[in-house]
Amino acid sequence: MDYAPIGSHYPGGRPINKFPGRTPALPAGPAILRSTCWPARLLPTVYLLMLFHLCSNATLARGQSQDIGWETRPKVVADVELLPRTRIQAWGELQHGVNFSFQRWRTGFLLNRRMKPILKAHRQNIDADKEHHLVFGAGYEYLHTIQNGSLKIENRILTEITPNYLTPGDILITDRNRVEFRWVNGAYDVRYRNKLVAQHIFEFHNFRFAPYGSGELYYDRNHQSWNQSQYGGGVQFPYKKIVRLDTYLLHQNCTSCSQHSVNMLGATLTLYFRQSK
Repeated sequence: MDYAPIGSHYPGGRPINKFPGRTPALPAGPAILRSTCWPARLLPTVYLLMLFHLCSNATLARGQSQDIGWETRPKVVADVELLPRTRIQAWGELQHGVNFSFQRWRTGFLLNRRMKPILKAHRQNIDADKEHHLVFGAGYEYLHTIQNGSLKIENRILTEITPNYLTPGDILITDRNRVEFRWVNGAYDVRYRNKLVAQHIFEFHNFRFAPYGSGELYYDRNHQSWNQSQYGGGVQFPYKKIVRLDTYLLHQNCTSCSQHSVNMLGATLTLYFRQSK
């Protein structure tokens, strides 16, 4: 059972547009790039509909507290730049069930290598990975779960490939593809996760924030099915190059979990440690 898931110059990126009030002209580009314009415009509407559905579920939860669980997820992440285009992330997170018996500690690390910087003029993202077209990652995660009085220990080896696309209108599309090799109380399993995120950065008088919408699907080898899905959205608040607060609300459905439907309210604080120039 698993409840998953901007402001200056960065290595490999380009300087911020000196005229923030002005949108740079877009080149005509190949036909395939122009063809991505219409889905990019539709994405905000799609995610608004997803969030509306999530809010509807939250309203129904008042009378169906046993059907829809609520969970809080505070998390702290340390992002350390080791080499140009190479970083390591380490995290600690507590997942706590509000109206059902569930508590999980999770910690781990992920080593990332970035390829092909995005050269198009745009507002820079505080996350250097989002400034590159392709990111490879590998790492490890440990999970300690207590639910209904039962203890579950899980060890994971993580591998992932994440393409990033900057569409017309400066909407960043991230498509994370992750494979997890899992040992749950000693039993081996493999799971594939695909997470799609659409994000846009806004700036008003040097204040930046980045709303986003996301959707994720899980395929479990042992269950031989797409047994989990989650969707929702949030807002990220970066401060200079050193810290970012990510607040979000997600809804998850799981056909193989004891709690089939869960709403997750989370906040992630990320601290960035960069190389001195």
